[in-house]
Amino acid sequence: MDTGVIGTGLLDCDIACAVRHTVCVRFRFPHADDRERTTPVNQSPLATDTPDTAPDGSRRRLVTAGLAAAALGVIGSRTVSAAPNELSARELELLRFAQVLELTARDLYDEAIAAVGNDPLLEAMSEQHEAYAQAIASITGLSATGRNNTVFYDRTGAIRTDTVLAAHDLESTAAATHTELLAHISQAHAAEVIASIISAESRHCVVLADVAGLGTNLDVTLTNSATALELP
Repeated sequence: MDTGVIGTGLLDCDIACAVRHTVCVRFRFPHADDRERTTPVNQSPLATDTPDTAPDGSRRRLVTAGLAAAALGVIGSRTVSAAPNELSARELELLRFAQVLELTARDLYDEAIAAVGNDPLLEAMSEQHEAYAQAIASITGLSATGRNNTVFYDRTGAIRTDTVLAAHDLESTAAATHTELLAHISQAHAAEVIASIISAESRHCVVLADVAGLGTNLDVTLTNSATALELP
């Protein structure tokens, strides 16, 4: 997959376009251990099983492999510092909330890795959420440290035992929360970074749906029914 093409396309999206890409959904599917194993959907050992026929199976593997580079390219290109006086106190508060949510997502993926072992998909997700937190730091000057303990402890058990389902729900919730938060951000660079994160996390949801064997289910990939976290 030419990840440069994906990255360029995302960078050309305006904020409204990025928000329209919020297409992930909370859905229910059996745990991977409950399914009869046939042929892996992709290279992740977390993948549940559907026939991996070419060219569709190859496409799924390429999408999973290329997602990390594409998303990191989007966020990396948006790390343009805003002058301190361009951000209101309310915007700084909201951006800090978004930053801590990203760090919490990173920590949850690290919990999953500790539980199931090293997995390229989980490692990529952890690294991306760290990168999103750093992108927010670059426009606010706020240190990328901290964690939302309520979110973390509420989701730790699920991410360790039902990893794919819990990860999809986490990404859906993050995208929904950032979408709501974006409505309160007027500073241009900050809004662009949040919009890019929304778009990237929506793609996380698509990949996780694909891992679950639901990548062709439009009800799954075109709807996000997750409830946003309450903003501060």
